[in-house]
This record gives sequence, C-alpha cells and structure tokens, in this order.
Amino acid sequence: MLTPAPAVVLPQACAATAAARDFLLSLKKDCHLLVAVSGGGDSIGLLTALDEARRASGREDVRLSAATVDHALRAAAAEEAAWVETFCAARGIAHATLRWTGEKPVSGLMAAARDARYRLLAGEAKRLGAHAIALAHTMEDQAETLAMRRARNRSALASGMADRTLVEAAIWVVRPFLRVRRGTIRAFLDARGLSWIEDPSNEDARFERVRVRRMVRDRVEALAGEAESAARARRALSQEAASLFASAATLHEGILAELDARLLTDAPAPARYLLNLLIPVLGGLAYGPGGAALERAMALCAGPHGARMTAGRCLLERHRDALFVVREGRDLGQNEIPPGRAGIWDGRFRIENRSCETLHIAPAGVDAASPGEEAFLPRRLARLAGKVRPALPPFEDVSCTPFLAPFDRFLPGFELALANAIAAAFARPAYPDPAPAYLR
Repeated sequence: MLTPAPAVVLPQACAATAAARDFLLSLKKDCHLLVAVSGGGDSIGLLTALDEARRASGREDVRLSAATVDHALRAAAAEEAAWVETFCAARGIAHATLRWTGEKPVSGLMAAARDARYRLLAGEAKRLGAHAIALAHTMEDQAETLAMRRARNRSALASGMADRTLVEAAIWVVRPFLRVRRGTIRAFLDARGLSWIEDPSNEDARFERVRVRRMVRDRVEALAGEAESAARARRALSQEAASLFASAATLHEGILAELDARLLTDAPAPARYLLNLLIPVLGGLAYGPGGAALERAMALCAGPHGARMTAGRCLLERHRDALFVVREGRDLGQNEIPPGRAGIWDGRFRIENRSCETLHIAPAGVDAASPGEEAFLPRRLARLAGKVRPALPPFEDVSCTPFLAPFDRFLPGFELALANAIAAAFARPAYPDPAPAYLR
C-alpha cells in the first residue's frame, strides 16, 4: 500500500542528501547508473536523492536509469512496478520492469529470488550499457546482515555487505546508503511530501531478516560500525592471502593445487582466508567450508604425511611438505548443452557450445594424468585430477574455460586482491577494477 508522507522538514534528512552528493561526485564523467527501485522508501529515497544531487552538484553528465524487479511472487507486485514507472516518468527517468519468469523453487526461495534479482539487474545494465548498479541498502540492512552471518558462522570471516560487489564478473553493484539510517531516508522523503510503498513482507516474522531486525533495532549503529571494521580486516586479509598464494601455491592444469604446508602454518590468518576461498574454487561451490572444517584443514597443514580429509567437495591430503587440494571423484554429474548455448559443468568449468550438436558433458572418469605430471606429483592424486576433468568432444567450436564459483557470480570488493591472484593462476583475465569501471 502507498504511505502518504507529511511535508515536514527534519534536520536529519540532510544525511541522505550528503550521501547521494558524495557518491555522485565520485563518479567518472558521463557515468550511466542503473538504480534498482522496488518502490519502498529506501529505494525511492535513493533515486530521488541521486536525481537531486545530480542537478545540484553540476553532475548532469551522470545519467540515471531505473529498474524494478517483479519476482511474480505477490499479486500486488505488478501494480507496484507500474507505480514506480509513473514515479520515474514524472522525473524524466527511464524505467524498466524486469520479471522473474519460470518455475519457482519450493525450498530456498529467498536465495533464489535474490540470485534472480541480481541476474536480471545485471542483464538490464548490460542492455543499457550502464557502468554500475546502485542499490538502496541502509545501515539497518548492514546491521541485520552482520547479525545473520555471525549466527551462521562465528569465525573472524563473518562480515556485513561490501560497499561494492561485482556481479557476474561484469558489473559493479554499489551501495551509497550503507551509512544512512532508514529513518533518515524517510525524513528526506517527508520533507518533499513524497510517498512510497510499504511491503507487507517487511513485517512477516516467517522471514529471518524480519526476526533479526526486531532483535538488533537498538544496536544498529554499533553493528554497522563493526561491519565496517570487519570489511577493512577482510580487505587486508585478502591482500595478505593473495601474497601467500603467490609464494605458497602451484596450480596443476587448473585442477590440482599444491600448497607449501609450512608457509600456511606460519601465516594462519591469511592461510585460513586463502583456504576458505580456494577450496570452493576447486570444488565448484559458491561458499567456503568455514567453521570446524576450516580449522581441520589448518590442522592438516601441520599433520603427518598421508593425512587427509574432505571439505567443500574437495580432497585435502598432506604429502611430504605439501598440502594438495583437488575435487573429490564423486557426485560430478552430467550436463547437456544445446547448440549455441553455454553451461557451467560441476560449478568449475564454463563450456560454450558453438557446434550444431547437443553436447553431453560427463567427467573423464578414467586415469587421465599426463606422464609428465607423474614424475613430480603423487601418482594417485594426479590420476584423480585426470578423472575429475570434463570429457569434451574434439570439436574446434567447443570451448572450456575455468569458472571460479566464489567470484564469478558475486565478488565482494574486499576480496578483489585474492580473486585476481587466483584468477591469474587459472589464466583468467583480472576482474574489473571499480576505478575505471565507474569512478573518477
């Protein structure tokens, strides 16, 4: 439903204006920004503040477009998107409604909806040629996110949202309002007599975020401050882990990682950070093992020759002075890739089919280690590495490139240094730096 806002000027409304102005002034010349607008107070406030700041600061070279994602989960969603379109039209801002079509999952609906939202926004940004996507996450959102992540993972790796995140290895998502309170944004809208839409799900206690919101409402600023500290710590750890990876790791044919166990043991904090991202890269998962599994992996670095464990679909084995990490040889699955399409196999490889035939991709499943490898790698691990490769037809019009699951969908800005170090080892191009992408 629409919430009419009384035209009352409150001093704290200036904080939203200042955040928008500072962000606008950081953008490069002729930057095109896609703003995600649900119709709620936060996103309406962000769009309005950016539009005002654009004019007031002399940055009319910055172009704004807007998009609303209709998840097709509520009957009112289409009407709300139409209301946002009218709001944007009154301000001369181009608007698109992006609808999530197809079958919805029974479980994990919220996570699937989030992935669909980012995918649709990234696709629209590509269509428009936009340089970045702006989201209206607030200080409350930051505090809630940190609280939820700590509840799931109490290790030092838990953090809030990054102020910028690379989506699909192509477009940066930025959050200009992470230091702005939700009440401040409402005050900003109140001062202009503007209305917004209240989403009834924001009061539905069936959702984890709603329950957490009620629990942390008196600790928002403290938790947001802790989230900023955690982000700085993760950025520093990422840089240390990137240096450790360069000195301690050897990647064999994009399948098998060999790490100097002594160097990892001597640098436990960056080593944990490195393993928490390298394991899912090699295992084809979006998230690291964290918690107890990560501690066992660190203990294995100091373990005896022959000690082994599994984590994140990977086998970790101590062999002399090295820790080897390789994909387990089970649950590898099969893919069908139609002509002219691309697909992700096992979360580890992107296979593009430019042929005229449907590809049936399965694991090699045979002892496929090269003779040269067996001279300096443990034979059993080298053979396992051969088995967990995709079996590809000998077509020139079929390409296979590494897919780095923790980074290629969502890459928080504070992990960029380590992501680029790992990408280089896989002969992948560096991920886009935010500076030339959208900053001055």
